[in-house]
Amino acid sequence: MLAARAQAIKRLKQQHPFVEEGLLLSKLMAYCSREAHSCVEKAAMICFVKLRILEPDEKSSLRGKTLLMAMEEDETMGLIPFFVSTTLGTTSCCAFDNLEEIGQVCQKFPCVWLHVDAAYAGSAMICPELKYLLKGIEYADSFNTNPNKWLLTNFDCSTYWVRDRIRLTSALVVDPLYLQHGYSDATIDYRHWGVPLSRRFRSLKIWFVLRSYGISGLQKYIRNHITLAHRFEEHVAKDRRFEICNEVKLGLVCFRLKGNDKLNEKLLSSINASGKLHMVPSNVNDKYVIRFCVVAADAEEEDIGKVDTTNTWTRPNTNVSNISAWNGSLVIANDHFHQSIKISNILASQVTI
Repeated sequence: MLAARAQAIKRLKQQHPFVEEGLLLSKLMAYCSREAHSCVEKAAMICFVKLRILEPDEKSSLRGKTLLMAMEEDETMGLIPFFVSTTLGTTSCCAFDNLEEIGQVCQKFPCVWLHVDAAYAGSAMICPELKYLLKGIEYADSFNTNPNKWLLTNFDCSTYWVRDRIRLTSALVVDPLYLQHGYSDATIDYRHWGVPLSRRFRSLKIWFVLRSYGISGLQKYIRNHITLAHRFEEHVAKDRRFEICNEVKLGLVCFRLKGNDKLNEKLLSSINASGKLHMVPSNVNDKYVIRFCVVAADAEEEDIGKVDTTNTWTRPNTNVSNISAWNGSLVIANDHFHQSIKISNILASQVTI
């Protein structure tokens, strides 16, 4: 966003040479979806620019029409669109913004920098069958993904691509004599690529992962997690007391007990208190949901739960209007074990369909 701001100010200054940069800065407007990561809002605070947060559609996807209407409306008010952050694989429910539509909209505004955040989902693009999720990527000015999220690499590790690196580095160049050297033309000096003057040798660990697993090994790892996520989705879908709250495309399943949010808060609290499995909540379409994400490197089919031994998800229908009286179990999985939690001991609320 800093680079986009510098680019926009430079362009506007050429058009309006007698206007103060501070005044131009006050007119800059950035855009993102309500489902975008909180770092976008923080970046806008750091850059001292306005940020307009847009509503996604019913599938939590930001659409081009919504963005276009907002940008045109802001232009009529004298504001200047300069940055759009889209997400492929949102944090809350792994939704995908319509990048192709958004990219076409951004082409209509000369100052706009289009960034694609694929922190989690980007690693999955190593599988050819999943590259359809990148439709519209040709419009992007920058793209990032975090191998520490889903590519067997420990924190921190973030990979970043930029269409024109000069546009990025020119925004952050500070070149005192004591930092100059004779190899600047032959090497990449990363002090111009971000706020820190220097950085650790982060690339070594991802190099070892790539060399150790290879393309086929990493593809197998990603595909296994997706398969296991769909298996968990199937178990949940068979039980009418629960509902799936997202379109499961990768390794994340959002689900909830049908009923009020308090019911689901109690369930999640008990699961996490067990110390055997940890999940976090999210808000999807104004509902409190539980996020089940397959992350164990050696996760297996049996970790999701064998229905032939627990008979949990396939048991006869239970009266869900009084779920607190149910004496069954919800099977949850961790790396190498199963644990059953008595829902009758967790829930005190009534559920109605």
